[in-house]
This record gives sequence, structure tokens and C-alpha cells, in this order.
Amino acid sequence: MPPIVATYRLQLHAGFPLAAARAIVPHLHRLGVSHVHASPLLQARTGSQHGYDVTDPTRLNPELGTEAELEALVAELHAHGMGLVLDIVPNHMAASPETPAWEDVLTHGRASVYARWFDIDWRAAGRDAWSRLLLPVLGDARSNLLARGEIGLRLMDGRIRVTYYEQSYPLDPSTVPQLLTAAAAAARPVLRPRDPGLVELEAIVAELRRLPRRSAAGPAAVARRREGSAAALGRLAELTARDPAIRREVAAAADRFGRGEHGPRRLRRLLDAQVYRLVHWRRAAREINYRRFFDVNDLVALHMEDPEVFAQTHARVLEWRSRGWIDGFRIDHPDGLLDPAGYFRRLGAAAGEPAIFVEKILSHGEDLRPDWPVAGTTGYDFLNQAERLFVAPAGAAEVEREYHRVIRRPLAFPAVAAQGKRLILETALSAGVRGLAQRALRLLPPGGGLGAGAGTKPPSAAAVARAIGEVIVALPVYRTYVGPGGEGSPEDRRLLADAVAQARARGRADTTALDLVETALLGAPAVVGASDATISATEARAPNPGGGSAAPVPAPDPTAEQARVRFVQRFQQTSGPATAKGIEDTAFYRYAPLLSLNEVGGGPDDPLASAADAFHRAAEERAARWPAAMLTVTTHDTKRTADARARLDVLSEIPEEWAARVAAWRRHNLRFKRSVGGRRAPDPNTVYQCLQAMVAIWPEEPPDGEALADLRRRLSAYAVKAAREAKDRTSWTDPDEAFEAAVTGSVESLLSPGISPGFLDELQAFVRRIGPAGRWHGLARTLVQLASPGTPDLFQGDELWLHALVDPDNRRPVDFDRRRELLAQVEAVERGGAEKRRDAFAAWLSAPQPDALKLYLVRRALQARGERAELRQGSYLALRPSGEGDGRVIAFARDLGGARAIVLAPRLIARAVLDRGLGPTDPALWDETAVRLPDGWPGSWRCALSGGTVEARDGAVRCADAFRDLPVALLLSAG
Repeated sequence: MPPIVATYRLQLHAGFPLAAARAIVPHLHRLGVSHVHASPLLQARTGSQHGYDVTDPTRLNPELGTEAELEALVAELHAHGMGLVLDIVPNHMAASPETPAWEDVLTHGRASVYARWFDIDWRAAGRDAWSRLLLPVLGDARSNLLARGEIGLRLMDGRIRVTYYEQSYPLDPSTVPQLLTAAAAAARPVLRPRDPGLVELEAIVAELRRLPRRSAAGPAAVARRREGSAAALGRLAELTARDPAIRREVAAAADRFGRGEHGPRRLRRLLDAQVYRLVHWRRAAREINYRRFFDVNDLVALHMEDPEVFAQTHARVLEWRSRGWIDGFRIDHPDGLLDPAGYFRRLGAAAGEPAIFVEKILSHGEDLRPDWPVAGTTGYDFLNQAERLFVAPAGAAEVEREYHRVIRRPLAFPAVAAQGKRLILETALSAGVRGLAQRALRLLPPGGGLGAGAGTKPPSAAAVARAIGEVIVALPVYRTYVGPGGEGSPEDRRLLADAVAQARARGRADTTALDLVETALLGAPAVVGASDATISATEARAPNPGGGSAAPVPAPDPTAEQARVRFVQRFQQTSGPATAKGIEDTAFYRYAPLLSLNEVGGGPDDPLASAADAFHRAAEERAARWPAAMLTVTTHDTKRTADARARLDVLSEIPEEWAARVAAWRRHNLRFKRSVGGRRAPDPNTVYQCLQAMVAIWPEEPPDGEALADLRRRLSAYAVKAAREAKDRTSWTDPDEAFEAAVTGSVESLLSPGISPGFLDELQAFVRRIGPAGRWHGLARTLVQLASPGTPDLFQGDELWLHALVDPDNRRPVDFDRRRELLAQVEAVERGGAEKRRDAFAAWLSAPQPDALKLYLVRRALQARGERAELRQGSYLALRPSGEGDGRVIAFARDLGGARAIVLAPRLIARAVLDRGLGPTDPALWDETAVRLPDGWPGSWRCALSGGTVEARDGAVRCADAFRDLPVALLLSAG
């Protein structure tokens, strides 16, 4: 296994398959990358652009290529001394007809050999749910659709399936005979009495009628059902393939089954006999009885805590690992797992302890669990720590004040976040919360009371659901990690106890219901059986009403305690999606003063005043505890790319100028507003977000006609997505077409030269003015990422300037031919000597958006990282700048056995650059700003980026010297 120096994320799909990835391996090697970081490779839904909707975990996705092509990619990587890190999806699979295991469950229900794979509550309450699987796929009530003939039956590839427009579902084999009997009856008058096809059809009917029922007990009955149905349905497929007359009659019988006077009733009875119940899609929020990925109905969660499910779903990737094809794994959405720690241990043991990176989103102040056997997170924590370095605290506060004035909404972000979580819990995730409430109520002892109130009336299910929701709203992290044995850290208990206390203080939930939820989360022997360790000293000394000094403590009830722990685990699986959907996908679009702070794992209320100190503390801890953790600044899931955020960060340094621009641009937009439902559209918040989006991705050079049209399309699509995510005037589930038309009309009008030439000219001028400052911050952030403790992870295409918005905007095709050409030019500059380098630097620094400059920095920093062990394994030392510009530099050092590296990068220089008209390498910008070195450190350093020498003076490196040629510096000692 080659050492993981730096990874490069590739989004593989039919348009960019394994062969295309193999073709760019030499480019990535020249760039300095050690490992390709591939999106999921297992078979996914046809046309999937991301691979997270796996349909068959036992196969490579054929749209990506063959096993031979995967082997060829690995061989190409190994030939260049590189390796492969693979993204895998243990939490969920696609609930799709393309998923064989899901189809088998829809066919056989709990008798399916795959029933244990999927997280289905077969005991869910409700007339439609008991021992059934609710599929919320219909656009109207089922009865209405049956009456209109929109649900029917069809012979498809030899199987009879239920159809609803383009969707189709299997039939329980034991229910097929009634249709085949009708087909046989229709065939008799037109075929010979002993026609071989008719005889075979009747034999198939007889065989299907002998099948055991789905509810038949015992493995023998289940096996007979599966084997018998497979044989009979296989015979039916063969018969209809070879006998046109029988095929015609079976197809006709299927087509007319739901037609005629009695057809809808007949089809309804057939549907009622199936494993699944087709219901209106709006019932999903309150009644769905399978766990999903967030609120996505067609992604069904897995019982990954089951060792057999783990073994069956991981067999293929573990085989690839055993062949030496995979060096590490990125684990998608581990917070969805019932027992993440157990999963990581099982994966590490089965795969021979590979590097495991976990997509764990750490909230502000939260640490990665020290008992997890992983290399670290995928880097969202680093992303937000680095982002805050480039945001001016006072200016950000001024931007926020002006934002509130513009949108006329005084709420602070914590209140908006609470609203977002509450909205999701009460709508999209309400079925899960209701299920949790039922679990909590089952924990009540006989009599239904709580503790001293035994015998009192228990809280209602609705009250308990509300209490659960309020505790989740108050929880400051995505989830806690109480394990399957009830083991939880003191921090877990503190977080849960504090959340309950906050829920009480808010007064939005019934106190008796909160008592029950608190007991269920934290344990109390008066309500459920508890371990001896949970019984308090006070309870142990309780007076004995029958006499004596103390009442005997009842023996713990292990069954009740097990049920309580399972409640906690299910609670944990609910709080994560509530936070992600309520904050990332709701509050971040409702509250948008400075969009660069609205990023996964961060937030606009995260502290900014001591950002440098916080960054240094986090880096020191990472170097000591998680030295291989991923460092990312852009991913396929970020709301904006790093370069787009860097430009928006500049707004925090010029809040007055930004406020003036917003005021002027809103006046431009007034004439494009419409009245929708008696309210003006688009609303001020949507307009404010769209203006920031325009600034974030607009090119510094005026776009031509085709490029301008593309920008209009991108920004219009973003505006609709942002409005739907906010869920205020429109949403994904209830789109308001008139409002969305007003939004897109406004964007397109503003960006049309013939309609708004003044606005376009002003936008172009503003971007041209602030673009360079954003660029210098972008270079600084890139160097900080590539030289910090951890494993840098580059997103595809990000070696050049990448200004993009949330997906799908950030997943547009990457022009690797252009990147290869530019890399050749950069290599020529490197070979050309000091004078040629300086000429190239000067040209790049004066050009608008020079791609070669960023590419040069990435290549030189990655080369240094590969060659210098201190940049991979060294300790971290914060360095403190001094002088007039001390707040405009981030500086740190890496040290390994006397081999040392120093990183110097500018921050918060926009105001100085814009006001004083200085370039980032102008000595006047830095005055006497310097960085003092530890005692005994060398006085002479070589810059790995510029190639020049920097001499320390009186034990300090002057920034003017370090930034003489480039606005960033990576200084290396001779040791």
C-alpha cells in the first residue's frame, strides 16, 4: 500500500467511467496526488450520476466498466506508485425495481431471504401497515387511480407486474393464479383441448396454488415457497417467451384484469393481498414504515449492524481489498448506522485495517469519538476551521445587521435553525418520530405512570412525539453514540440531559411526556429495568413502606433495559437526519447574510473573533490524534466551492460597499417582481441569496453570449433550488410554479443585456474589483490545506479556479485536456530557471483569474508534501505574526526530527489591497510584519513555491521577504 499523501476525488458515472479515470492517472501523478478517491463503484440505478443509489452490492456498476477495466485502472495507479480510496455506502440502497433484494422483499415480505437486510418496521400500527410495507408512490388516492384505470397489470419479460405509469411492482407468486386462470379460460376456446401450452399454463397454476403462504412458519415452509415460486415463475417466463398464443392470452388477461364493471374491485383485492401497500406519496411523512436516507423515499436503510447483512453487502469490496486494489475507504453517512463504532471495527477487521475516513459532521466544539478505529473524518471540520480564517468578524457582523434590515426578519440563526429542525421533524420525518413515541410508550410499566406518579394517566402518543422532537431540536450535535449494550460516554449523557433541560425550559412540550422521554434516554429504574450502575443512591435508600430501613431495589429487567437502549439508538438515528435536513437543507437557505459561512458542519453563528487561535488548536489536536484525517475544502456536497466562498468572504471586509451594491441591485430588480398569491415575488431573502450567488461564480472577464446563457441557466436553477430548500414560499413537495417562475424570471431578466445592461455592467465591475482579493485568499486556503496535518483531498477539477454552487452545479464535466495542457506549461516554467519563474509569476499575478497560478501552487505544494516527511507526519506549531499586519497572516510550522517547514499565507487583506491599491506581493502591504521563529531554528530557508531563498533576521521571517514573488510561502529547512 503506497502511503496516502493526497487524494483526488473523482465522480464516476456513465459519462466518466473507469477508462476515463485511468486516462487521467498520469496527470494526477504529475500533479502530486497519491490516491484516486473514487465515488461508489457498486452497481447503482441506471443513469446514476453519483453512485449512492446502490442496487446490487455484489457487482461492479456495468455503466462504469468491467472488472477488467477496474483492474486496469488499479494497475495504472500502481504503475505510478499510486492507489485507490473507495467511497462506500453502508447505510442504504435504492428502493427500486433494479434492486434484486428489494424486489424479493416486495415479492415475499418477511419470508424473503433479504428481509433482514432492510430496516422495515413490520409491526407498524395502522390498517395499511401491519406486516406490510407502505410504498408512498401514488399521486392520488388509490381508489381514484383504480377508478381511472391508472393502476393496472402488465406482462413484462415473462412476469406479471403491477404498473403505475413508468413504475412497476412484483406480485406475490401465490396471488398470480387468479390471473393465469382467467388467461387459461380465455385460451381454451381458441386452442386445442390438450394444447401443450395450455397444459403447461394449467400446471403452473396448480404449482403456484400449492405454495405456502407468506406467513407460513418455519424455514422449511419458507424454502418451499421460494423454490416453488422461482420454478413456477421461471416456467411461466419460458412459456410466454416460446408460445405466442399463450403470451397473447396472458398479456390480455393482465390488461383487462382491472377493467370493466368489476375490474377496479378485482384489482383492489389483488393489491390488498400483496406484501406492499401502494399509497399516496403525501402519506410518507407520517406513515412510512421503512427507514430512509433522510426523507428520500427511494433510498431504503439497511440493518448494517447485522453481521450477515454486513458480510453479504460488503463481499465484493472486501474481495477487491483482498486483491490489493483498495487502500482505504470513505464511509458515507455513518451517522445513519445503528452502531457506527461496531461497524468500523467490523470493517477494519474484515479488510485488514485499511485507512478508513468517515463522513462524520462535527458540530462546533464536538470531537471525533476517540474509540472509533478510523483515520479521521472526511474533513468538513477542517473546511469550516479554515473558512473562518478569511472572514472579518466586525465586517461579518455589519453584513448581518444590514441583511436583517433588508429582509425585515429579526430572528438570529439559532432560532432559524430550531425552526428548521422542528419543521422537518413535524413533516418529512414525522413517521420516524411517531414510531419513537410508540417505542417510548411501550417502556411504561403496568399502570402507565412515571415513578411516584404510578397509576396516573400516561401522556398521549402525540404529546410524546412532540417531546421527542423538542429534545432533538435542543440537541447541539447531529447525534450521540450510545451503543447496543447501553454504553455511552459521559459526554453523551451530558448532551442528552442538557437537551431535555432545554426542551423543558422552552415550554413547548408536555412535562409528563418529557419525563418519559428523559427516562427513556437516560434510564431510571422506576420506569424501565436498569443496570445496577444506573440506580442512584437516593433511590437505593428510599423508605420502605412495609417497615425496615430501606425498600429492596428491584432486580433489573434486562428485557426492558434492552428495549430502552433500542429506543435510544433509534432516537440517535432520527436526530442526525433532523439536523442535516433542518439546518443544512432548510435553515442555511432561510438565513443567508454571508453564504460562505453556510457550509456543512458550520454555520453563520460560529465564532469568528478568535478564528486563528481555534484553527491552531484544532490543527495541533489533529496532528496528535488524527494525523491522517482528510482535509477538504470542496466536495460533491458542499453548498459552494472553496473559490466561490473565498470571493464571498471578501464581502465581510467591505460591508459598506456590499450594502450599497445590494441596495442598488435591489432597485434594478424591483421592476421584475411580480405579485404571487398577494405577495411580492421573489422575496427579499431569495433576492439576497441570488445576488451573492452571482457574485460568487461570475467570471472576472465579461462572458460571451454562450457563456452568459450558461450562467443564466446555472443561476436560475440555483435560485429555484434555494427557494425550495428554504421551504417558505415553495418546496420540493409543494412547488409553487408561479412563485418559481417569478424567481427565474427575475434572475434571467437581471442577467439579460437587452433588459438590464446597467445591472450587468455593475456586477461585472464589482466582481472585477473584488475578484483578485478573493483569489489571494483562495491561494492562501489552498496552501493551508495542502500543508496542514492530515490528508489533503482535492475535488475533481479544483486544481484550477473553480467557482460553482451546490449540486448539480458543482458536478459539471471537468475539462481534463485543458488541465493537462496547463500542467505542461507549468512544468516548463519550473524547468526554466529563476528568471523565467519570476516572469511567469508577474504575468499570472496581473492576469484575471489565472488558472496556471493555482495549478502551479497545487503541484509545488503536493510535490513538497510527497518529498518532505515533516509535511505528512510532523508535529504542528502555531507561529504568531507581529507588526502592523499581524492579523493579516496565518503562520504555522511542521517539525519532524529537525526537518522543518513553515507556512505563511495572507488573510483578511482585501481592505488593504482595495483601499491602498497594493498588490499581494507589494512590500508596502506588509510593512514590518514578521513571524518569529522558535529559538535555535535555521536562519536560511528555501521556498518550495517560488524557488527563492528567504533569510530570517533577528530570529524572524519578514512577510515582505517571504511574499516577494508569490503571495504565499512554503519555507523548507535544509535539514
